Amino acid sequence: MKTIYKTSFIILIISFTGLTNSFAQNKVVNEKHSRNKVVVVKNKNHHARNVIVYHPHWAPRASFNHRWIYFPRYNFYWDNLYNVYLIRRGTIWVTSTIVPVEIKKVDLVNEKKVELSEENDSQNSIQDKNAEHQTEYKIE
Repeated sequence: MKTIYKTSFIILIISFTGLTNSFAQNKVVNEKHSRNKVVVVKNKNHHARNVIVYHPHWAPRASFNHRWIYFPRYNFYWDNLYNVYLIRRGTIWVTSTIVPVEIKKVDLVNEKKVELSEENDSQNSIQDKNAEHQTEYKIE
C-alpha cells in the first residue's frame, strides 16, 4: 500500500512539473537593457531565442532589429549597438556620439533609411561596403 502512495505521489509531482513548464514556455518577457534596446525572450516548444529590438534616441517610437541603419541621402550610418553615427569626413570615416553638423537640422524619423541585413550585424567596419550601399540604395 505504501508503494502505491509513493508512486502516485511521484506521478503527481512529475505531471505538475510538466504542466508548469508548458505554461512557462509561452511567456514573452520584455526586459529593458542599456543602450536603448529591449530584449524580447520568446520561449515556445523548447526553442528559446532572443530578439533584440533597438529604439534609437532620434526615433524613440521606431523599432529596429538590426545593428546598422543606412541613410542614403546623406551617406552615413547609425550604429544601434553603440549609439554612434558613422560619417565620412573627407577620406576617413569618423564615429561620433553627437549629431554631425551636416544632419543636425534633418528629421531622421521621416528621412529614407535602410535597416541593413542581419549578416552585417557582426561587422564593425560597415564603411567597407559603402560603395555597394550607395549603388544599391541610391536616392532617385
